Order: sequence, then C-alpha cells, then structure tokens
Amino acid sequence: MKKIIFDLDGTLLFLSGDWKSTYQEFINTYNLNTTPEELFKTIGTFEQENSDLVVTKEILCDYINNKINIGITVEMLNDLDERYNNIPLLNTDKIYKVLEYLSSKYELVTYTNWFTEDQVYRLRRYNLDKFFSKSYGWDIIELKPSKKGLEKIIESDKSDYIMIGDTIGTDIEPADSIGIKTIFYNRKGIVQDKYIEIKDIEELLNIL
Repeated sequence: MKKIIFDLDGTLLFLSGDWKSTYQEFINTYNLNTTPEELFKTIGTFEQENSDLVVTKEILCDYINNKINIGITVEMLNDLDERYNNIPLLNTDKIYKVLEYLSSKYELVTYTNWFTEDQVYRLRRYNLDKFFSKSYGWDIIELKPSKKGLEKIIESDKSDYIMIGDTIGTDIEPADSIGIKTIFYNRKGIVQDKYIEIKDIEELLNIL
C-alpha cells in the first residue's frame, strides 16, 4: 500500500486565534519578559536553525533562554504544552472527511515540528489519530528541513510515498530532492509552478 506523509503543522492542524491569548496567559503566570509573538517565533526559529537534531525539552529550553533570556524551564515548557494542546482546532470536520477517504486507499503517517506525543494528543482529542499508523516528531527524528529525517520515515521504495505539506522549504523541497512525490498545500497563495499544488485540503479527494 502506498503511504502519505502528512505535515501536521499548518497542513492539517489549524489553531484558532486563541493561541495568542494562551501564550499571554502563560507569560503572565510566570512573569516572563517576552511577548506571545516573540516566544512563538523563537520556537519556530529553533526548527530552522537546528535541522538534523533529535530534540529534548532540555535542548529546547537552552535554546530559548540563549535567544531571549527568559529563564524558561522544562517544567514551564510542559505547562506551555498542556495549554497549547487545549487550543481549539479549526476545520476538523473537513479534515476528518479527507482523512477518512485517504486512509481507505493509503497508509497515513505524520511528520511534525513539535514533540510527538503532544501532537498525537491533539489528534486524539478530535478522533483523528485513528487514521494514522505512525507519528514522527522532534524527539524521534531530526527536525525539518531534513532529508535525513524523511529518509528515516521511509521503509521501502521512495516511489511508494507522497509528501503533503504547506511549506516549500521545509516540507516539499526536502522530499522532492530525495525522489518522493509531493503535493504542495498552497494555502497562502504563493506563486510557483514547480510543484503540484492544491489550494484547499478537500482537493485531495479529487487527485488522490
């Protein structure tokens, strides 16, 4: 059976706008000298600067403190995870419909730029975890962008896999460079003509 590798963040899992207030409550609780945007961006920058690294929360804490010096600890990061995991998701009915169909034809796995269990928990909350045979996060394989990380997911011929993601640089290009078929979820209206693309996740029902 052919397999689909789904990027989770931004491709399948859309957070409501509550993420900003959730981060602000966390900042207020621990009296941290930062903003929701700065903390969120710092975590995102970590991904970009540390490809080919299997991550622990200690490593992530050290990185955040070196960048913005807020004294975050593993215990605080665990608290942030719990708060973050309870932010509502958008478009879950649409996603459920797409995954239900695709899982009848393909084996589905996920590739996420966060800790694996946190994202599995989020999928489980919305009864989406049942569609996936495996989830891979920071603490299992290397970060995106990483050819090495994708190669660890692949267990057979690369031609058996399709990568679906919403970012060219960190999802599509690494997969394409090692011979995996790709579908670019172009939800931001990026002008490109190199990759097969969709503009709505439900378009997958017509092309796969």
